[in-house]
Amino acid sequence: MFMAAAAIAAALAAPGCATKKYVSQQINPVSQKVDQYHQETTGKIAWLTNKQQNDIAQVNERIAATDARLNQVSNVAQSAQGTASRAMQEADANKVQIAANSTAITNVANSLNYQLVERADVWFGFDKATLTPAAKAELDSIAAKATAMPRSVVELGGFTDPVGSSNYNLDLSRRRAWAVQRYLVARNVPTRSIHMVGFGKESGPPDMAVAADMASVRGKSEYHKLARRVSIRLYGAGNLQGGEKTPERTPTDQ
Repeated sequence: MFMAAAAIAAALAAPGCATKKYVSQQINPVSQKVDQYHQETTGKIAWLTNKQQNDIAQVNERIAATDARLNQVSNVAQSAQGTASRAMQEADANKVQIAANSTAITNVANSLNYQLVERADVWFGFDKATLTPAAKAELDSIAAKATAMPRSVVELGGFTDPVGSSNYNLDLSRRRAWAVQRYLVARNVPTRSIHMVGFGKESGPPDMAVAADMASVRGKSEYHKLARRVSIRLYGAGNLQGGEKTPERTPTDQ
């Protein structure tokens, strides 16, 4: 009976083991695929998270760069506004200085019974303060007459054409007047006898302005050539014989 019972038990156990083995064979591939999907999903989530963080960082960098540019533009605008304000103040100051210098020139001419002996103009090239041979020849004549009169006074008014800013032209007109002054001093005209002022593109005193009929000779181009000049007035003290010289010529050398 024991042997029979053992045989029956073995017969019943065999199908159970077979069933477990079959179930295990079916479940294992599914578990492997689930693990694989889990790993792939975890990797994709990590990649997406990292990409999102990088995108956010790039956006923040762009926002910071844009803010920096806006601050820079704001600073430049404020600086430009300040520069414009200072330029306007300098222009106003220059006009006041020009008016004062014009008055000074007039006062010099009226003092000590000074009389106009000679007037002349020397011309310059565009944006130049260099004396031409023709200008030097004219200045040689002025220097000879000035040194022959012990108390002579030479007035120099520098001018430019209308092209360019007021401040630049004012500096250029002064450099032209300085060039004439240096040449006259080199020809023995005393420095104390020379009075000079730069007028820039302003018309200056009436007796130094370009005559209206000369300004309309050949249009704007010719007027600009006439405007690029230093006007010279030679005065002598006391009662002098002879009249003034008014040269009738144009800057043909330019």
